[in-house]
Amino acid sequence: MIYLGKFRIIDNLITACDYDYVLKKIEEAIKNEKTLLISPIASHTLVRSHYDKKLKKILDEFDYLLPDSQWVKRSIWFLYGERLKERVYGPDLMLKICQLSSKEKWRIFLYGNKIETLERLKIKLKKINPSINIVGEEPSKFRDLTKKEWRRLVKKIEISQPDIFFVSLGSPKQEIFSYQLKNYLKKPKIIIPVGAAFDFISGVKKQAPKWMQDWGLEWVFRLISEPFRLYKRYLIDGIVYLFLIFLGEKKEFIS
Repeated sequence: MIYLGKFRIIDNLITACDYDYVLKKIEEAIKNEKTLLISPIASHTLVRSHYDKKLKKILDEFDYLLPDSQWVKRSIWFLYGERLKERVYGPDLMLKICQLSSKEKWRIFLYGNKIETLERLKIKLKKINPSINIVGEEPSKFRDLTKKEWRRLVKKIEISQPDIFFVSLGSPKQEIFSYQLKNYLKKPKIIIPVGAAFDFISGVKKQAPKWMQDWGLEWVFRLISEPFRLYKRYLIDGIVYLFLIFLGEKKEFIS
């Protein structure tokens, strides 16, 4: 298990750790009936946070922002000299949590994406972990929820009583939603936005080859796959991210 501390990358504190550390914290939180907000975070969300102070405040409320991107992981090394062996990648983290959930009998709720993707995702997760307990799912409205819809969702969650709540809305919408959800719920939950994990695990979308992921070139694969949707994220936010990393002077470390 690895925990190196929390390092400020641009404006937000990123927890430099491995998967085992996150799993341990989830296990402790469920045992002690505490809420956790955990988000594998990519570089483009950190750029958005820099220019959106409301988003920054929301991300500051997360217990753990994890280095989902190779570029975020490498920024920790570039700015602070601390090397992580691997990033904490959203899809892999979700699979590891589901595996542990199957063993520990934790209850899982899936929120976001399309109903077709959720159905395929459930089939795939149950194939991998036959004893997994998925107690609820709800597709995205692809817009902000009304107060009535929030009440309906919260009631559905209270009835199903999940331990872990996965969110797939795309970043930063999913982080904002997760923060709002925490404030609506009365009972503690582990809330984890996982980006495109629903699409990748279900097989709806293809993942980049592992060598591209390891070299930090996953963005090239995804840009080619979805150029009109992702060009701003990778071609604009990506360049701004590098600019802010190379020219930024604000550093902070919390052990």
